[in-house]
Amino acid sequence: MPALLAIGALLYVLRDLPSAADLSRAPLAQSTNIYDRDGKELLYRFEEERRDAVRYHEVPRLLVDATVAAEDKSFFTNPGVDVLGIARAIFSEVTNRGTGQGGASTITQQLVKLRLIGAEHTITRKIREAALAIDVTRTYSKESILELYLNQIYYGNGAYGVKAAAATYFGKNDLHTLTLPEVALLAGLPQAPSVLDPSREENQDRATARRAYVLDQLVSVGRITQREADAADATPITTIGARVATISAPLFVFQVRNQLAEILGGEGAVTRGGFKVTTSLDWWIQQVAERQMKDNIARLRGGNVHNGALVSLDTRSGEVLAYVGSVDYQSRTDPRAQGQYDVAGIGVRQPGSSFKIFNYLTALKKGATAATVVVDARTDFGGGYRPENADLQYHGPITMRQAIRESRNVPAVKFLQQYSGIDDTIATARELGITTAMDRGKVGLALTLGAVEVKLLDMTSAYGAIANLGVRTAPTFILKVEDPKGNVIWEHKDYEQKRVLDPGLAYVMVDMLRDTTQPDRSFVFGSFTNIGRPAGLKTGTTDNLKDVYAVGFTPTLVTGVWMGNSNGDFMSGISSALGPGILWREYMREIYMGFPASDWQRPTNIVEASVVVAPGAYGGYGSGLAPSSVSPFASREVFVRGTEPRKIDDWYALGCGGSSGALPVPGDGTAVTLELKEGGPAQWKADRDRWTRDAMAGLHSYDRYRWNLRLEGSCLASPSPPASPSGSPRPPSSPSGSPRPPATATPSPAETLRLRTVVPSGAP
Repeated sequence: MPALLAIGALLYVLRDLPSAADLSRAPLAQSTNIYDRDGKELLYRFEEERRDAVRYHEVPRLLVDATVAAEDKSFFTNPGVDVLGIARAIFSEVTNRGTGQGGASTITQQLVKLRLIGAEHTITRKIREAALAIDVTRTYSKESILELYLNQIYYGNGAYGVKAAAATYFGKNDLHTLTLPEVALLAGLPQAPSVLDPSREENQDRATARRAYVLDQLVSVGRITQREADAADATPITTIGARVATISAPLFVFQVRNQLAEILGGEGAVTRGGFKVTTSLDWWIQQVAERQMKDNIARLRGGNVHNGALVSLDTRSGEVLAYVGSVDYQSRTDPRAQGQYDVAGIGVRQPGSSFKIFNYLTALKKGATAATVVVDARTDFGGGYRPENADLQYHGPITMRQAIRESRNVPAVKFLQQYSGIDDTIATARELGITTAMDRGKVGLALTLGAVEVKLLDMTSAYGAIANLGVRTAPTFILKVEDPKGNVIWEHKDYEQKRVLDPGLAYVMVDMLRDTTQPDRSFVFGSFTNIGRPAGLKTGTTDNLKDVYAVGFTPTLVTGVWMGNSNGDFMSGISSALGPGILWREYMREIYMGFPASDWQRPTNIVEASVVVAPGAYGGYGSGLAPSSVSPFASREVFVRGTEPRKIDDWYALGCGGSSGALPVPGDGTAVTLELKEGGPAQWKADRDRWTRDAMAGLHSYDRYRWNLRLEGSCLASPSPPASPSGSPRPPSSPSGSPRPPATATPSPAETLRLRTVVPSGAP
């Protein structure tokens, strides 16, 4: 009867015992290593337990022997348990009289306890542990058991597994480079990893004593000589110190984590899966970006500028090559910096005029061209909305190209009102990659001036699609993911590309944005943003200088820059060109140094045509129509085939007829009916007259229109001024640098200045 009771009790204790097969099914938590695109720079390790798994054949025999000698001398011959040790442990538990010799758990028992049973201190657990250890020994080879043990066991200082321990204490990733003193030290640590941690000075004596014990055991089994043991024992313990977790490109790495979780299906796989992740980051470019950001923010601190962000993408593949989410990740106390907040990928800020491209792209899709003209004049758009140009100057009839290159606000609103439309502009922004909310009811016509909040990453990607001539690839932070065995489980290879713009239309926008980076095309921005190779750029500044933006590109690389303060403090004394514009210039120049320049290939549907537009950096005004024999000047312009103007310019030939009804066309006597999109003839005339009055009152300091748009008496065009040495008419400059007209072009107070700004029917 007692025997039956004992058997029953044993069966009860062993109920629901895990299977030995579960030992290999339960995966080890391994560190996921994040590398740059070359696989050389370790950016960070995501981990619950810092562990790099190692195969048995990769472990030096000396380390195997030292581990066995220290933990379980009979490991290779025992059935998984030490029977006498278990008896001693049970006697101690029952009688409460310790023998001082412990339970003598074998390596197999320790492994079972860690992976399958748990560490509860009871007789029941000890019996279950022993039974399962015997089953494991029958199921697995000794080599497999030892491999699992060497990868599972904790070695202290955050290191799980012998390979992580070697790297943590000695900075060695190759176990075969370990010396005898180092092997003995590692083999002794699992007994009490916290109190034996050799990187802590107070543990040095205990760690030395434990190492000496392991060396003695190696001598006792004949693995080393006493002389070798004595020499190793006399060697001072030297470690690389306590491990301090370091992270490179931190806010980029956290974006990698988000994308990796999507690829793997959850956060748990990221921190336990042991993956090798090759990211898109170019480490050299990243270092340039971080340095340039810090230097430029330091340069601008006098203007209360304390934070910035930068993103660089490959325009073709969407690969993120550089990513600076804040100027200083370590900045935690300054509310203006907030270094651990990712402004590039999470923060939403107003982009100012850099948002105008979505408006102009939409206008191009709806039939406008780079030569389409609106009147830049003070305008009330209804509801009290009267936007102003940043320089408080109003330049009369100007083309889309001039409006973009000088970042005129009023013309942008007029293009939105007359051509693009709010809803269609929002749709264009969405197609190009803008993901933030855009409420048309709240922003109204101010949409085109950047009154919505966007992410810098989205804006950079959208400009990248334009630079890629209308083909968008979603941004990626990861190039390749490999499992612990080296198998590629995901790769950014056959990535999805989506055409979002006609290539010709995108080329027209690229060509207009190129003006901003060339001094001979833009007197406003060209000298600040030229990088010595074909490039396009648009800047943006918000009201009260809360945010300044610059997004620019070459055919293969697009870079977006934001500057400001995380808490919204206003800046002072800077502009988008002098802040992010200069940073963009210096950064792009440096990373492109030594590389040959490339240019865009013209799409087959792009044509050139002459239009009546004044040439040169100070030009841009004119009718935008095809030149006649009396047109005072003409320039070459690019068009999508079929949109080039067919109407012959008549601004300088029609005379001074009224701006309503029909006007005679000299030469054939026919009439042209006026069909004005801008609120009818009365609105056009009002805008024209308002601008003319301001010009006469001297409110336009550029003064660059009078010398060739002044119409006297008969309203015939004035003779064109002499050509500049470059062949383009250009007004002389005052000592201050502002263009000034020739003295003969200045009208007397008695003169009547009338400027023809009528758009005839059929104009583009």
